[in-house]
Amino acid sequence: MPGPVLFDEVEERIRELVQSENPLLEALGDLVAVRDLFGRVRFVLEERPNSTLRNALQNFAKKAEETLGPRAYPPEQAFLYRSELASDVAAELGAAREIAAGPPRLRFLDRQVTGLGWATVPTQPHTTTQRIAFFSLKGGVGRSTSAAVAAWRLAEQGQQVLVLDLDLEAPGLSSSLLPTERLPEFGIVDWFVEDAVGQGEVVLKDMVASSPLAQDLAGQIWVAPSHGENPGDYLAKLGRCYLDAPLNNGNGHEPWERRLIRLIENLEEDKNPDVVLFDVRAGLADLSSVPVTDLGADVLLFAIDTDQTWAGYRLLFEHWRRADAVRALRERLQVVAALVPETDRVKYLEDFRERAWNLFRDHVYDEVPSGESATDGDVEPFSFDLNDETAPHAPIPIYWHRGLASLQNLHALDKSLVNASFGEFLNAVDSLVKAQNGGVL
Repeated sequence: MPGPVLFDEVEERIRELVQSENPLLEALGDLVAVRDLFGRVRFVLEERPNSTLRNALQNFAKKAEETLGPRAYPPEQAFLYRSELASDVAAELGAAREIAAGPPRLRFLDRQVTGLGWATVPTQPHTTTQRIAFFSLKGGVGRSTSAAVAAWRLAEQGQQVLVLDLDLEAPGLSSSLLPTERLPEFGIVDWFVEDAVGQGEVVLKDMVASSPLAQDLAGQIWVAPSHGENPGDYLAKLGRCYLDAPLNNGNGHEPWERRLIRLIENLEEDKNPDVVLFDVRAGLADLSSVPVTDLGADVLLFAIDTDQTWAGYRLLFEHWRRADAVRALRERLQVVAALVPETDRVKYLEDFRERAWNLFRDHVYDEVPSGESATDGDVEPFSFDLNDETAPHAPIPIYWHRGLASLQNLHALDKSLVNASFGEFLNAVDSLVKAQNGGVL
């Protein structure tokens, strides 16, 4: 007797089942397998079948139950019909990814409570605003400090910079850039809870403040903090940030990810910044997925050379590759070597580079057949050698410096300390902005 079908085996079992029943199912054209929140699978057809096809589908449903066991719905509940689904539910089917060309074309959709954003295939946003996301899998790697220093550098060069503190569970960037007395009345969590009842505009006009860090600089730093001057019941509001909100016409809901994008677009329209910086929550939280995958941002991947770091990035990259998202993202990725130690720096960065290259080679770069070069063929593959300094795996170093490690107030930044620790990193940020602006900063 065959053993139970485990979660990771479901997709392949369904593909094999459809292929075995192919002659009977060709008339369907399109078939979507939907795995629900509990991991059980049912199938979505465009419309109810005619009598000729009905018997074939009943047999298919029985075999699906035999094949998948408790991971399948009973035959009488195995099928749903797009034409009878609510509009917002039917719209989800557009995110299903193809797993067999068919006929019938077989697609697979995972309905999840969390993690959906990481599987989004990015599209080009309708904006010319430069966006840079600061992301790390682990906290404590200097990501928020780096974002604050980058904002200072860009403002020093005359840029109008908007910074969003999206690490809502562990806000830190806001306090680095805004003293308590400079906080605006509201923050990002306030906008989410008010927008859910149609009052987002009330909050929007007073949720951004200027940072005194830029008071003597040629540019400006605007900060949208996680919370305002009076956080109120912050945890109660935080728990409501990730809710889909009902549309005004009563026909469905607006996903919370789309709401966050709308907030960002509204803030950009209001402040008209040259550059937007996102301090992204560490880890694989849903909130992190939007600035990393959905906004067309350049993504700085902060890492330290530990087994845990590379294992975590490998999980993320494997997920991107499985969801066919990595090709749309890979030209926007860049690894940052955070907290490079004071001793044996050359050896540390050599080891770091090799592990980063192994990760990108396995999951991001195109495979170049043996005996060919990366320039052979009509389309140049996206592939880089280990020591290519222009590659996304080539680490941009930020050097640990005891002077900055003990710095309590970013408003007292010492340029010599900044250059010693962040010099190469800030040059890389300059290059990102120049590339967006045609070589002009």
